[in-house]
Amino acid sequence: MDALTKVMVIRHAEKPPGNGKPHGVDADGARDDSSLTVRGWQRAGALAGLFAPSNSIFVSALLAKPSTIFAANPSGGSNRPLQTIKPLLKKSGAELVDTFTKGQEAELAAEILRRRGVVLVSWQHERICEIATQLTASNPPEPRFPAAWPDERFDVVWVFSSPAKSGQRWSFAQVPQLLLSGDSSTPLR
Repeated sequence: MDALTKVMVIRHAEKPPGNGKPHGVDADGARDDSSLTVRGWQRAGALAGLFAPSNSIFVSALLAKPSTIFAANPSGGSNRPLQTIKPLLKKSGAELVDTFTKGQEAELAAEILRRRGVVLVSWQHERICEIATQLTASNPPEPRFPAAWPDERFDVVWVFSSPAKSGQRWSFAQVPQLLLSGDSSTPLR
């Protein structure tokens, strides 16, 4: 592939709610509140099948196997974005880029735009809209993506398809993950 075709963006998987229960656990099961909860680890495992299905049949034609995966660097204070995509990395063999931290969304978007093929981004929810804004700045999609990512939602994929020709707009869609009980089929608003 000569050009960037698709950018898929997910929020990292479930985290501790802040009241102490459930708490986060690291990959060895030790308590670590900068890590995913047990449900988050379940989602991380299920995402591997969503983005790299063993039978090569995707649940949505909008999804694709990523060739490059970006995750926020843990030095930014959270292990969750990287933990969320670890099982997918093992299954897909995609290239990992984890050199950017929360607050470097403009630099991240610029690097994504230099890539080819399909890109997946795993990030903190409060900065995902900034990534989307930077990514599509030259030709924003219509309809626009939501202005914020709700605190309680971990179960959706934002899909941006790059313009086929110069001057055309990006396209934007949302794909419900529907991986775990309680996941919603309702798009973000």
